[in-house]
Amino acid sequence: MNTSLILMSKLLSMMIIAGVGFVVLRMGVLEERDRKQLAKLTLYVLQPSLIVLAFQIDLTPERLKGFLLAVVFSEIVQVGFILVSGILRRAGLLGVIEELSVIYVNCGNLILPIVGMTMGQEMVFYASAFPLTFNLLFWTHGISCIEGSRRIAWKKILLNSNIIALLIGLFLLLTGIPIPGAVRTSMQLMADMVGPCAMLVVGMTLAGSSVRTVLTFQKGYLVSALRLLVFPFFTLGILYASGFLTRHPEYIPVLRVSFMGVAAPPASNVAQIAVLYDRDPVHAGIYNLLGMFFCVLTMPLIDYVYAQMFVLP
Repeated sequence: MNTSLILMSKLLSMMIIAGVGFVVLRMGVLEERDRKQLAKLTLYVLQPSLIVLAFQIDLTPERLKGFLLAVVFSEIVQVGFILVSGILRRAGLLGVIEELSVIYVNCGNLILPIVGMTMGQEMVFYASAFPLTFNLLFWTHGISCIEGSRRIAWKKILLNSNIIALLIGLFLLLTGIPIPGAVRTSMQLMADMVGPCAMLVVGMTLAGSSVRTVLTFQKGYLVSALRLLVFPFFTLGILYASGFLTRHPEYIPVLRVSFMGVAAPPASNVAQIAVLYDRDPVHAGIYNLLGMFFCVLTMPLIDYVYAQMFVLP
């Protein structure tokens, strides 16, 4: 119940911020063009700070084993989501934005704070494995999908500030080099802005639509069902059938944290990239907002089922 209440409170706060973005665009305080500038600021300036800071922890052999397991699990899960979603897209059930909204989750600015508040700061380290694989896949597979190109532009991707931040974070983690105090404080301040700015972009995107349009958009419910229920329970069933946690119960808490990522709503990155590339941004914003609304119920449910299937030590 504590996890559910904290999650509900955080999601409500973020939806209120989206409402502010909706209002300021409708009132003319900001203009349509400001939406793209804010999306660029969030994606390419603020978010890299969040990525680097996720790796500022002390490594121990036990932590390293748990982290590597979480990375492998996250990679397998997200690649699996890509394969299944690709099949659904080829079957005509999903478009590109729907496909990306089902695959990629709001794991950075939502999951990391929630894990810290409900499971302790130590578990945030394991939770950072999901954003690690997310960034590797989103800025390669995700961008190639949104650009409509099967060929991955590696040079462009490697020069992306998020990938550079990822490499810097891994380097600092493996070498144990800490970020100096003043620099770390400034990076933390920028990282704290990611969530609010992302939700402002979503709200501004939806300013061209009515509440009725959001609530009656039927495909939004299909995307929410796939992202929040079908994919997480499918993954949970496979994990249970594998018997891995029965043989290695010491990793039950680690993968419980990872499942917070599996059960998360569609990534705000998808909505922001949709704005930048002008690829159905309104519907991308609807998927993000509906997913956040419904996950208030679905995420605690999945966490409860996980705890019942695998008795936490």
